[in-house]
Amino acid sequence: MLCVGIVGAASAEEAGGFDGVESAYGDYLTQILRRWVPPRSSAHPASLEIACIATPRADGYVGMLQRMTIEASPAVVAGVLDDIDHFKDLFPDTVDVRIVAGTRLGPRYVSAWIQRAPIFFMPDIAYELSHLVDKTMPGRLIYRYKLLRGDKLIASDGLVVLDSLGPATTLFTEYDFFNGHWGPIPKSVVWRESLRGAFHSDVAIKLRAEHADWTYADIAKESKRLTSAQSAQLAQCYEHRKPAFSIGESAHTK
Repeated sequence: MLCVGIVGAASAEEAGGFDGVESAYGDYLTQILRRWVPPRSSAHPASLEIACIATPRADGYVGMLQRMTIEASPAVVAGVLDDIDHFKDLFPDTVDVRIVAGTRLGPRYVSAWIQRAPIFFMPDIAYELSHLVDKTMPGRLIYRYKLLRGDKLIASDGLVVLDSLGPATTLFTEYDFFNGHWGPIPKSVVWRESLRGAFHSDVAIKLRAEHADWTYADIAKESKRLTSAQSAQLAQCYEHRKPAFSIGESAHTK
């Protein structure tokens, strides 16, 4: 989940308006945004598709690109992304998440997270993200976020773009990159749990946007079912991960 337009977004970051920890993928996501173009084809994935992104010589650095079509307007999907108080109802293993008091300044704010570790004997993971949001461009909404501070988490960069495909259809595109001090947790487990959580979370966003009458319990149950059904696909994603620049040259960039 950026000031005025794509150029304005980059300028805001360059002016220091988007605070956070510098990482291997901050500039990469800025360049993705600068080259972004409107969707050119109606052939978009109805269900969620994930591509795994590898970082050379850093196998614990998780990266992924997610895309799906949501049968709701970008404004409706944005309403789900803006409802941070309910993220713990949508995102698995999220103990608590909230906007830090006094940090909201126009399109900028800071969120504080507590998440369960993927192994039961590890303590919860606490961190804060810096956010920059752009809702000024017709037909496109942009959510950018990166790590501000954390304990085990040492880098996190993300980008969500909502492109309008019609009055009640949205193309949802998300990039996520993060790294941490994982301790004794095997890198394959970090990847497996990260992919599972990302798939579950994005499906939950889709279901919330498409089914406003569903309870959060209904959404959690269906998201869990759909995630379990894709376990083989997620395992293949990990086995076939590719470098960022081979995946980032997507239909949205030029």
